Amino acid sequence: MSSKFCINGTAPPETSSDFESILINMDAAKIALGVFLILGGVASTLPQHIKIIKTKSVLGLSYLWMFLGNVNQFSAVMNAFVLKYPQIKACSVLGVAACTPSLLSLYQLFALWVFTFPLYILFLIFSPRDIASISKENPQDIASAQKEYKISKFFFLGLLAFLLIIPMVMAITIAHTGMCSSATYSLGYAMGILSTIITFVQWSPQIYKTIRAKSVGSFSIAMLCIQGPGTLIILYFLIFVSKESISTWLSYLSALVQIIVLLVLLIYYDRRNKKIQKEIEDAEKTDSFGSSPNGSQVYSDTDPLLSHKLMPVDTNIATTMVRSDSLDEAYFNNSQISTSITNTSILRDHDDYDDI
Repeated sequence: MSSKFCINGTAPPETSSDFESILINMDAAKIALGVFLILGGVASTLPQHIKIIKTKSVLGLSYLWMFLGNVNQFSAVMNAFVLKYPQIKACSVLGVAACTPSLLSLYQLFALWVFTFPLYILFLIFSPRDIASISKENPQDIASAQKEYKISKFFFLGLLAFLLIIPMVMAITIAHTGMCSSATYSLGYAMGILSTIITFVQWSPQIYKTIRAKSVGSFSIAMLCIQGPGTLIILYFLIFVSKESISTWLSYLSALVQIIVLLVLLIYYDRRNKKIQKEIEDAEKTDSFGSSPNGSQVYSDTDPLLSHKLMPVDTNIATTMVRSDSLDEAYFNNSQISTSITNTSILRDHDDYDDI
């Protein structure tokens, strides 16, 4: 068997010395860096979990981003698992302490996927709540929201099938052809290429949805602020420390570029929307200060007392003035009538006196 089909260019290991030859020597600093990356990868997903649970909303999140992210992460795990299978087997021969440093990159990938998968479950849990909110606030968007939720459930079932079928195929391949066979290596390499291809489009649905919505929504900026630098450090670890195959780390390079693009968009829309909101609040405050409680306009001392323009009048005062004028007019008319009646009576009495 050609040795090129096994990890680090070695033939299938059989003895203790063979297994020792395929392990990667790391000093304490490199091991500490690997452990830090594992914890950092887990921590990078926590802000998104917290924001979804706290707001009980997944508005602004793309189910395609979650689907592709899970397929990408799991494919990367399978790639590392196959290529590192001889090192995994070395744990049973040399002990866990001896093989663990060589498996740190596998632990990183697995931990990141484990904490990425629940995001899709949270999406399915809180989407009905968002749909109910949309039906009240934006009824015109309810049809598209319901359609999106239905499609997301089908994609989730497809994801579950992928997570079950791929490990079964790999287990059968390793069992029948061996851990260092060309078939096993090709399958592992194919998983790495699949992960890389998906990564190039993984963030595109979320970038598109963010541009379309022009808002951050339920997406966590803090998560990207952690994942961006973290991905850069992981790249360094995979390339220069763990010395992984290009099929393993190329996906991280493409992910880093898209993370930066999405992060810039989210920060831009977040600041822009906050600025617009502040301008609206300032305008409302200005309007409230420029009007009296009963709705009439208040003029400052600089306004002229007499103006050719029509001055605004308080409706309550105007009504009172109209009623007062009406009463005065009625009183005046009654006075005239009373005077007329009195004069008529006097003249009539005078005529009667003349007749006598």
